[in-house]
Amino acid sequence: IYQDLLNLLKEKPSKESLSKKLFQLGHEHEIDGDIFDMEITPNRGDCLSLIGLTRDLNNFYQSDDPFEIYEADIEILEFDFKNLAFKSCPKISFLEIEIDENISPYKAYLENYFSKLGNNKTNFFTDISNYISYERGQPTHCFERESITNDLTFNNRSCGENFKTLLGNEIKLEGKNCVFTIDDEIVSLAGVMGGESTACSTNTRKVLVECAYFNPEDIIGKAVKYNLKSDAAYKFERGVDIASQEIVLRRFVSIVQ
Repeated sequence: IYQDLLNLLKEKPSKESLSKKLFQLGHEHEIDGDIFDMEITPNRGDCLSLIGLTRDLNNFYQSDDPFEIYEADIEILEFDFKNLAFKSCPKISFLEIEIDENISPYKAYLENYFSKLGNNKTNFFTDISNYISYERGQPTHCFERESITNDLTFNNRSCGENFKTLLGNEIKLEGKNCVFTIDDEIVSLAGVMGGESTACSTNTRKVLVECAYFNPEDIIGKAVKYNLKSDAAYKFERGVDIASQEIVLRRFVSIVQ
């Protein structure tokens, strides 16, 4: 969204001037009203977000990161997690959030993400997760906390079972896949899409937010193979910022507040 880009630039270029600079940087696009429909080359995964694009535009306009993040201490989470494939997932962070109040109407920047871009709202936590990916380029996944009844495990292993996604698609997993499991049951196709059994709903008030870096080579082609439309996979395939996890989760808390 044009206005979202402007909010991160100290100078305020016109839509036409901004468009010319984006083309100069190699970011092909079309303009539809206030929307820049971008074509980002596969080697520029760092530009798949508002923050990433404005960081690139800093060559022409001084950019800023004005977004509030949660600054207070966060308690250490006592949580049973096993990572059995460090090469596929060298860094992963978890955050537990519980709310006990009614959800207020979304603020303008969050509402615009849905209304202007034509994205569908799903539920409170998933909506924030989707917006965070747009703002910072780092996908996150929200597990319904009460559904995590035993140890959560990550592995890159051979699969041959059916898996039901959070969208209700039932797919047959074949070959090696990065997966999260509980009691050896797959609950998420890591880096692509979560599962129905641990999905959030409009009634969810407590979540486990997962924020990870997955080796792009282990994610590439999975969404196509299983015919799944996945913004997360699109970004993980191109590489995300492995050092961004804390600020992403602190930003998540700030938006919830």
